[in-house]
This record gives sequence, structure tokens and C-alpha cells, in this order.
Amino acid sequence: MIERYLMRISISIFLLLLSNTSALIKGDLSDSQKYKVVRIVPEYKRQLAIINDLFYESTESQLNFWRAPTGIGQAVDIMLQSSMIHSLANFLKQNNITFEIIINDVEKLIYEREGQPRKSNSQNYATATAFNSIMESFMKRQKDVNLIENKAKYDFGDYHSYDTIISWLNEIEHFYPNIAEVFTIGQTYEGRNIKGIKIGNPIDKTNKRIIWIDAGIHAREWASIHTALYFIDQLISQYGFDSQITSYIDTLNFYIVPVVNPDGYEYSRSDLRPRTRFWRKNRGKKVCFKDRWHRERCCNGVDLNRNFDFYWGETGSSSHICSETYHGSAPFSEPETRAIRDKLLSAEMFGKVDAFITLHTYSQMWIYPFGHQRRSFPKDVKDLEKVGKKAVKAVENLYGTKFRLGTGADILYPSSGGSDDWAKSKAGVKFVYLLELRPGENDFDGFLLDRRQLIPTGRETWAGVRVVIDAIMRSKKVRSANLFLKSDYNGTKDITRISTFHFSLQHPKKFVTTVSPLMKTSIDAVKSQSLMVSSRPINYNYRLEKLRQRHSIIRHKFSHQFQNRICADISPWCMNWIRISPNVCLTAVTYMQQQCIRSCRFC
Repeated sequence: MIERYLMRISISIFLLLLSNTSALIKGDLSDSQKYKVVRIVPEYKRQLAIINDLFYESTESQLNFWRAPTGIGQAVDIMLQSSMIHSLANFLKQNNITFEIIINDVEKLIYEREGQPRKSNSQNYATATAFNSIMESFMKRQKDVNLIENKAKYDFGDYHSYDTIISWLNEIEHFYPNIAEVFTIGQTYEGRNIKGIKIGNPIDKTNKRIIWIDAGIHAREWASIHTALYFIDQLISQYGFDSQITSYIDTLNFYIVPVVNPDGYEYSRSDLRPRTRFWRKNRGKKVCFKDRWHRERCCNGVDLNRNFDFYWGETGSSSHICSETYHGSAPFSEPETRAIRDKLLSAEMFGKVDAFITLHTYSQMWIYPFGHQRRSFPKDVKDLEKVGKKAVKAVENLYGTKFRLGTGADILYPSSGGSDDWAKSKAGVKFVYLLELRPGENDFDGFLLDRRQLIPTGRETWAGVRVVIDAIMRSKKVRSANLFLKSDYNGTKDITRISTFHFSLQHPKKFVTTVSPLMKTSIDAVKSQSLMVSSRPINYNYRLEKLRQRHSIIRHKFSHQFQNRICADISPWCMNWIRISPNVCLTAVTYMQQQCIRSCRFC
């Protein structure tokens, strides 16, 4: 305990030194403002604990964790100013932790990768050939990606503006009106429409099963956006030529939103400086305050993949607005997350979605639910693992790219409030996957994926996604996933219905979960809940329950913030939802209390 306390003091002193260094160089245009990326690989538990504390305490410092600490032997990548390297080196040396600089000048690399005009393919291949024989072979494989002519032109192998992307989607709709239709799911804080494209034949048929794909929820993950666009091109250009893809489009409806976070994406494109290029969150109203060192600070933005209503705010996120993982003031506080929620729960889609695939970068991981705590799985986890293994194998068969398979909590780190977990637990989607694309953990590129790898990345990822689509095609009509959570966390054996609002972990002897309703719920519904027995320490359970109750109050206040005090539905689709899924008022109680208070008889 004393050692832990001293460690925290040491970290606080180190962060204070960093803040002073940052203040001294403010406005300085010399080399001290250059950014570097260092890599740390914790070798044992104490080192991992130190890096974890540094990660969670770094909100008000200039440390930008590209890759958070996940385990012993797993790389941690941190971007920081050159002037801070000396302080970091001393801190790590005091704790017997080694590091290496993997990117010496981040802004220079940004310019080399993204700021210069792209070379022609022939120049790229020539450069690759001169580089080494392995890259030559790899780039020759890229040549095999000869797409059948798409009437709507898009320059693949490069990054483009949001306006260019939307213009291309509109062109597809213009040239292929029978199978493509552009839709809007919401509007951002800065007024941009969040658009996607629906692909199916016939386009107006609404009773087909649905595949949902999105990308770009994190602004800096440009390669994920390019990959989603590649999927769109494959579906459109191959229809009528590839019998399998033709069957996909005739049987299913695809809803693809290539840029969930257009404000953040455009901001990350606005400047080559690293602090801008590697912006992660959305954009929103700035909040100004004095930090612990009495500096004036203004921060904005929410990590959208921590803002969904699934154990919101409990693990892997921050309540500090300056944090990279700030979870927002309440679940669904952001227009982007509300847009996804409302679309998936609309009468058009609810109960019909068989796959929810969200694209991210980087680390080469194929992730399935649940991510809020280790060793927690949905009841149909074997189905997810089986299809996931085949998908990972399909990816590897193309170029040899290896993906790790598992839950985010088990192979990455626990984090709650993710879109994938929400889609599984609340929207009832069967096949839910979060894909972390290239580069791998051993590459130093991070978010600056070489443009020559964009098309191969799209191609190999599409091979894996097709495995998921094939599984759905074989099952013809997959019923909505059972909304039960199975967990063997620390010996837990019971099954408990997924909920975020009415469990209390207080029993002092057996640590038995007791039911403690925090919001309006029928007595019968409460009695039907299974109890989870946990062997976690009582102080952990107590803290967790306090956190859940505090978040429950926030949810309750937020859900009524914009409502009148009269008993009236907000959504016009309430009765349709209840007709399609009679238990929706219980399985999605937080959302239904906000939107359908009358139809669900909450008032």
C-alpha cells in the first residue's frame, strides 16, 4: 500500500515537471516542439502498474497514448514533445523501465505519408522493388486488385475529404438507383450530415435481413474509412459479375456509414501538426477551467466509442473532458451516437440486423463482445468465435496478415460504453465484431498507414467480412440474439440479464448481487432477474455499485432533460417497436423511458 502511494506521488511529480516544461516552451517554434513516439514494453507486473497509473493520470499532461497498456509484454506507444523526452527517460530509469524511440519526428512522417502528392502506382511499385524483395512481392499482389469498372469514380489508395466521400456516394446513387440509396442518420455539432449508403436489390424492399457496417468513429483512424469505402465499391462494382456478391445484394440489405465522426475527421485533416492529425474524439462546445496547476485550459470533444449505454462510464473511460477517452456527460449525450442508436432502433431496422461490424485502427484484432470486463461473454459466444476464427483465417490467407481473436477486454483492455457491446446487448444483433485493422502491434506506423497498404488492407478485411456474410446467408434468417450475459469472471457461474441500472453488490459475506431498482421497473421484471455471485473483494463491489448508482442518476436526469412533464411519447415509432419486440420496454428500458414513456406505461 505504501509502495503504491509513493508510486502515485512519483507520477504526480513527473507530470508536474512535464506541465512546467510544456508551459516554458509554449509559443516556441524550435525543435523542442517536435513530437516523438516512444515504445515501452512492460516486462513484469510492477512495470505494468506504473505505466497504467501514468496512462490514467496523464489527462492534464502532454502525453498522447497511441496504444494504451494492455498487459505484460504488450507494447505501449506514447507520443510526446521532444522537450519532454529527458523527463520521461529519467522517470522510466528510476523505475527500471526501458524504452525506445520509434518515430523521431512525427510531423515529418505525417508529411511524408500524407502531406505530399501521391506517387503513381508505377512509382510506388518501383520504390518498393528497390526497397526489398519482400515488399516487391507484396506490392505485386496489390496489382491483382483490378476492380471491375464502377461508373462512379473514386481514387482508391489515398485519403480524401468528407465532401469528396459524400459526393462519391451521391454519384453511386445516381448511376445505380435500383440498388443504392444515400441516407442521413443525423447531424453533427458543426452541422455536417452523417450520411451512409444502403445497398440492396430491390432498393425499396424493407423486409430483408440487414448488415450494418460503420467506420471513422475515431477521427484519426483514416484507414478504417478507406476500408469501408472499399467495401462499398466491391458491392457496387461486382454486382451482376460476381455471383456470390450478386446473391448478397439480392438477399440482404447493406447499410454502410463510412464516416461516423465527420467533424473529428475533418478536424484531423486540417493541419499536419500531430496534436491535430491524431485527434480522436468528436468536436463539441469548449469547456474552459483552471487545471490542478492553475493553468487556463479549454477542452472539448467526447470519445464516441465510450458514449453508448452499456455499463457506461465504468471501465476504460474518463469523466475528464480533456481525456482522450472522455465518455461524455451521459450515455448518448452526443449527436453521432444518438444517430446510430435511433437508426438501429427504428422501425426500418429494429429486429432485422444480423451483423454489426465497426472498423477501427490499429493492432490487427478481430474483437467480439463483451468489452466492459474480462471473461464476460454473450450466451452465443461459441457462434461468434466459430465465425470469427474462419474470418481471421480468410484474412491471413490473402497476404499472411495475422489477427488476434477475442473480446476487447481479454486481448486489449476493458472498456465500457462501446458501440459493439451496445449493438449486441440492446439492439439484439447476432454477429457483432469490432475490427482493428493494420498495422500490427510490431509496426511503428500507428495511425499513419502507408497509402500503398490501403487497398491490400481493404481487400483482406473484405475477405474476412465475407465470411460473416456467408454465415448469415447460410442461416437465411437469424433471430435476434438472446439478451443474456454469461460470465465466468472470477468463478461467477450464474447468468444475468444485461442491464445498466438495477444491480447492487453489497452482501458482506458471499458478495451476492441484490436487486435494488434505481428507476421505474415493474416488480415482475425485477423478480425475473437472475443474481450474479461474484468473488470480487467487497471494497471493489462497493465502489463499483456507487459508480453505477451515480451514473444511473445522470442517465435518469439526462433522459428527462428535454422532455415536457406531460405523459407523451417522443418517438413516432414506439408502437411499431413494441409490436416487433413485445419486451423492448424492459430490454431497452433507459432508451424507452426517454422515447416511449406513454406506450411503455412508465407514466
